[in-house]
Amino acid sequence: MLLQIAQSIFRRRLTSTIALPSVLLLLFSGVSLWQVNRLLAALEWVDHTDQVIAQAYQTHKLLLDIQTGSRGYIITGKPEFLEPYQEATPTTNTAFRKLKDLVSDNPIQVQRVQQLQLQYQEWSRLISQGVELRQEGKVEPLSAFEVRKQKMDAIRQQMADFVATEVKLRDQRSQTARDTAQQVSVTSIILALVIGITLTYYIRRQIFKVSQTYENALKTATEKTENAQLAAQRLTDLHKIDRAILAAEPDVTIIRNGLGRLRQLINCQQAFSVLFNFETNTAEVLAAHADGELQLAEGTTLPITDFVLGEVRQTPQIFAATNDNPPIIKRLLAGGLNSCITIPMQVEDAVIGEIILVKSPAKNFSTEVLEIAQEVSAQLAIAIKQSQLRQELKDYASKLEHRVSERTAQLQAINQDLEAFNYSVSHDLRAPLRTMQGFAQALLEDYNDQLDSFGQDCLNYIAEGAMQMDTLITDLLSYSRLSRSQILIQPVDLNVVIKEALKQLDAQIKQQQAQIQINYSLPQVLAHRPTLVQVVTNLLNNAIKFVQPDRQPIVQIYSQEYNQQSTTWVKLWIVDNGIGIAPEHQERIFRVFERLHGIEAYPGTGIGLAIVRKSLEKMGGFCGVESQLGTGSRFWIALPKVVFDR
Repeated sequence: MLLQIAQSIFRRRLTSTIALPSVLLLLFSGVSLWQVNRLLAALEWVDHTDQVIAQAYQTHKLLLDIQTGSRGYIITGKPEFLEPYQEATPTTNTAFRKLKDLVSDNPIQVQRVQQLQLQYQEWSRLISQGVELRQEGKVEPLSAFEVRKQKMDAIRQQMADFVATEVKLRDQRSQTARDTAQQVSVTSIILALVIGITLTYYIRRQIFKVSQTYENALKTATEKTENAQLAAQRLTDLHKIDRAILAAEPDVTIIRNGLGRLRQLINCQQAFSVLFNFETNTAEVLAAHADGELQLAEGTTLPITDFVLGEVRQTPQIFAATNDNPPIIKRLLAGGLNSCITIPMQVEDAVIGEIILVKSPAKNFSTEVLEIAQEVSAQLAIAIKQSQLRQELKDYASKLEHRVSERTAQLQAINQDLEAFNYSVSHDLRAPLRTMQGFAQALLEDYNDQLDSFGQDCLNYIAEGAMQMDTLITDLLSYSRLSRSQILIQPVDLNVVIKEALKQLDAQIKQQQAQIQINYSLPQVLAHRPTLVQVVTNLLNNAIKFVQPDRQPIVQIYSQEYNQQSTTWVKLWIVDNGIGIAPEHQERIFRVFERLHGIEAYPGTGIGLAIVRKSLEKMGGFCGVESQLGTGSRFWIALPKVVFDR
């Protein structure tokens, strides 16, 4: 019985001994798994934020390619500048979509990406207009460059805010990862102590193994965090260089600062930026950054062969002190440094220079170092190219301003000549005409009974010709004044304009028994009232005049409204039942001295419709005609409607 009781107690203790470690082991495993999952989740968020920042910079680089390529083409007209623009444009929308997908968990960032897309679409549309104008051989106004610059500045600011938000999120998530790691460590130590006191040597040994495994995982997580911090520092430095480029700082300042940050990232002793001039076969040291005294001073100009042996390469080159090196590389390595690398600076696959990095052999140039150096080299190449383009644009603007000044002086001289010509026409030519009219009329009145019918006809022809010449001079002077005069645009009632025009044509309307049908509910338009009266008078005069002799003239006047580009326009129609105009001649009739019929059948100077078109252009309007031979004509003029504020 006692044996059975002892065995029972032993079994209970044994069961307790076995059960307790099992429970503790399960508890430890559950807590550890939960903590590790939290840590991995935090690290995944840090990595996700780095992906967002990298995608943002990739998208920004595409925008820079579009800006650089389009600007170069618009300024120079060289098709090769369009290559980065054409390559980057199709992929930009995809980059924005990818960026939007990455930040789908953050509504504020999603909204910023949508705003960036809208701003990019408007900016891209303006660039496309500039490229199309350049392809048509037209010169784009400087205001268009300013508008695009303002659009791009807004995009840059929006992108900077986007990246700053992500950097802040990354810092918060990194801190969360570190806090989680600390919590995991504390919890694991407490559980390990409890289990170590309770369990046997074997179980303690197993716990030790588990703890060792966890420490390895923690070490791995810590290494990832350090790598993430290094990547963050790298992106931060690259972002600073981007901001310097976007701020349009002097290129030497950008390059010198970029070289300094590059030295900090890869821990080298000296860094130089060299620009090649293949026309003169020389190389200039643009900027330098080093510890202590520089072995190559900024501004030093030497032959390209001192920097490069043979052809210029498009890939990085690593030199050691024992290699057959170019003279400058030998000179740099002679100062106690034994490792050197040259990274080409390229724009559109064309090498414009190189970056030289010199360091001691304590650490070799790793793959990561090469990637960082190439990224910085690409950015500095863009900065140099932008500086060159800005200088070219400045030179072009200066030349354009000089040409405008010359053209302005020429136009002023031409206007002075026109003024003199108009004065001569209005005074010197009209005097002989009045003399011809006066003497012809005197002969008809005083010697009419002494002249036969032929002589009387000749005098009538002389008088009529002088009158037609005087009318022609009057119309020419009116047409000339339209080009030079300044008119005041203000609200004008079309009903009043129609009444004044009909009053001027009252005698002609009665003579030809013309029927005028008017819709007097006409709106107000923005125009110059005297000029608009002359326009309507000329159109009504033609509508009454160009009719078959056996037909009564019927003229209809009405208006229509339509919207175009956020402006309400009024189209005034003057419809007649006249002889009509063939489609192929409808554009000719608006030119000076263009007549489709002989002066014997339909008298006139051939300037009336030219005055109509010139007057409408002066008032910011349009005109046109719809007609077919034998079916009458529908002339129209279009002017902005007066809109009253409510």
